[in-house]
Amino acid sequence: PQLQESSAGCVEKKFLGAFRMNTSPGHKLQREGTLNKVHRRFLLVRQATPSSLMENEIPPPSFVQGSIDMIKSKPLYWLLLVVPIAFAAAPLGLNPAWVFTLCCIGILPLAGLLGDATEQVALHTNETLGGLLNATFGNATELIVCFFALQQGLLNVVQVSLLGSILSNTLLVLGCSCVAGGIMCGPQVKFNVVAAQANTTLLQIAILGLIIPTAMESVGQLVPHGSVDLQLSRTISCLLLLLYGMYVYFQLFTHRQLFETGVPVKAEADVGSASEEEERPLLSLRGGLLWLTGATVAIAFMSESLTGSIEAAAESFKLSQTFVGFVIIPIIGNAAEHSTAIVMAAKGKMDLAFGVALGSSTQIALFVVPTMVLIGWLIGQPLDLYFGIYETVITFLSALIVSHVVPDGETNWLEGMMLLMSYTIICYAFFFYHSDTGHTISVT
Repeated sequence: PQLQESSAGCVEKKFLGAFRMNTSPGHKLQREGTLNKVHRRFLLVRQATPSSLMENEIPPPSFVQGSIDMIKSKPLYWLLLVVPIAFAAAPLGLNPAWVFTLCCIGILPLAGLLGDATEQVALHTNETLGGLLNATFGNATELIVCFFALQQGLLNVVQVSLLGSILSNTLLVLGCSCVAGGIMCGPQVKFNVVAAQANTTLLQIAILGLIIPTAMESVGQLVPHGSVDLQLSRTISCLLLLLYGMYVYFQLFTHRQLFETGVPVKAEADVGSASEEEERPLLSLRGGLLWLTGATVAIAFMSESLTGSIEAAAESFKLSQTFVGFVIIPIIGNAAEHSTAIVMAAKGKMDLAFGVALGSSTQIALFVVPTMVLIGWLIGQPLDLYFGIYETVITFLSALIVSHVVPDGETNWLEGMMLLMSYTIICYAFFFYHSDTGHTISVT
């Protein structure tokens, strides 16, 4: 690898030197286009050594200017004006329905800002670590919201919101990504089949951890929230966390080369275009981390008001807590990776899009769910892995559908529509579904 990088660096320097020698205006456009080709040609080498920088790389702008450019890049950030109002809604004693609505609106731009900040950090890394960062901080919203809901004893809301997050990523986010990639990048879009199959297999193993308590309850071998149920759930949670740690080690260290990607599909199609611009970071690594921290803290405060108003808001809107937890909260929380995955898919970076969507689902199932079970153990809330027969069966069938989409290593817009229609059917069914455990359960 060192010899390959050295040879690649020599060839690249020859190309750059040759084009720097000719500074006439007539050759400017041709020079820029050829340099873009050189950058694409050595993309894999640069991913293997992300710290190596090109001699002529333009540094990111200042923190203030980069922040302004990032905020101005999306109309969604106009909703940041709602954030102060949402913070003040609960202290001012507004109706819980208004508090819930304002908090949902406020979390949307904050989740999007968290996603953009994560992407800025990811630009300073390789695509594998970038996908992991996007999925991790995209799930920070769900983790924070579930923590405050768990503190208030809303166990059913926590459970259905976690399942809703898994399905919204595997069906909604992945479906939209397949549609965007299929429309923008050709009839058949390829992706890293090794990474996709690893994620779907891990997801099915995590669902196995939900099926076992459900099956035992159905044959009368355990009582929900009983001692056997809690002991079984906590043991399975520890094993799932151990498996998640092994997967991270497998992905980032021992088999990292299997998850590295090459030139994006769209870049290959447009390789002759001289007008294409390289994606440059707007923030430095430190600036991106600062925005990540600020957005996470803001979401934490917003989540406290959101979870405190769920019960009254659901009653005011004539909706069950199950529907609110399964549909509304996951969509709000998944806004970050949803937008990121669709944008990456439209650019032809299907590996990153699949890494965000499937990787996020895997992290929720293997990391967030077990973590919430153990946190509930620490704070005295009997959260277990018995999520109900109906919820568990739907989650298993959804994972089964996704497993039939990824084996061939390529996708199209029709497969994306299949996933979207599946998600729509499930959400509509949950509109009529009322869980028998949809009441507040608290242990003091």
